[in-house]
Amino acid sequence: MKIIKVLFLGLSLIFTLGIISCKKDNFENSKTLRQLYKQYKNGEISECKYLGETVYSAGLNMYDAGGAIYDYEGNQIGTCNFALGNTDSICSKLTDCETIYRIKDNIWGKPAVDKFGLN
Repeated sequence: MKIIKVLFLGLSLIFTLGIISCKKDNFENSKTLRQLYKQYKNGEISECKYLGETVYSAGLNMYDAGGAIYDYEGNQIGTCNFALGNTDSICSKLTDCETIYRIKDNIWGKPAVDKFGLN
């Protein structure tokens, strides 16, 4: 009987730790990413590098809507609207971009992404 209690306690602990580790509330720069998500929940957000610094590229799921580049704190540092010709040079200088959020059923025909559970 004692073995069953210890086994049950151990399995309960493992299950609880598994649930806790799945929660993604405490990821790097969550404040900025949640702020960007509010604005671009109907769109896409990518994490990129610009001159060695982390920046975010974001755009709405609408034709000719353009997009913007944000610094680590969420301040807009560039506009990327190729359709209207309003494009800052930073837009073509981003490297190592990884999509961290993309809405389902988007105009780009790409799969939904939600790396940090923003939705």
